[in-house]
Amino acid sequence: MAVLAIFAKRSGKWRPDPLQLGVESKASAKPLPPEPPDDLRVRWRGLALTFDERTLNRLAERVAERIPDLQDLRIHVQPGELSATLVVHRFGVPLSAKATLSQLRLKDCFVAFVLDKLQALSFIPIPDQLLSYLVQKAPRGLLTYYPDDRIMVVNLSPWMPPGIDLSLERTVFEDGALTLEFGDGSYDLESLLQQG
Repeated sequence: MAVLAIFAKRSGKWRPDPLQLGVESKASAKPLPPEPPDDLRVRWRGLALTFDERTLNRLAERVAERIPDLQDLRIHVQPGELSATLVVHRFGVPLSAKATLSQLRLKDCFVAFVLDKLQALSFIPIPDQLLSYLVQKAPRGLLTYYPDDRIMVVNLSPWMPPGIDLSLERTVFEDGALTLEFGDGSYDLESLLQQG
């Protein structure tokens, strides 16, 4: 699976590749590779996008509306931590849950994160079966859950423009905002130019 290339497996336990932890490189900037003659790509060096909680919650609503039985998905950002609260209806019974997320990664239209802490009703641990239930209720291919490593993967390809190449180097959790710092990337303008 392409998404597994995001993660490094060592000794049966998931550990992020140290090169993907956002450690800043001391190397000087490298020149861009030569462009092929027919290449219609725009390129950039380093890009930082900041999403406030309001924007994150509007995006979360878009994902939640595609999953039956999931309601009130809310994102909260505090220094060093991103958490999500939600209500899941299982067998007709509403269950409030909170998850603390870390080690956010983005690669090839897949966003992945580790579910560090999962709680229902603020004190009951959420069983993996409930997360598997959410994955089953979601549209096919939208969510993938790896219970042994507590990794959830969300397929963003329905919302990402085709031809974009992004690599997330660092994630910063601030009070009320999430900043994603990307490395060098590019966007293929071919499809955009064909529309006009």
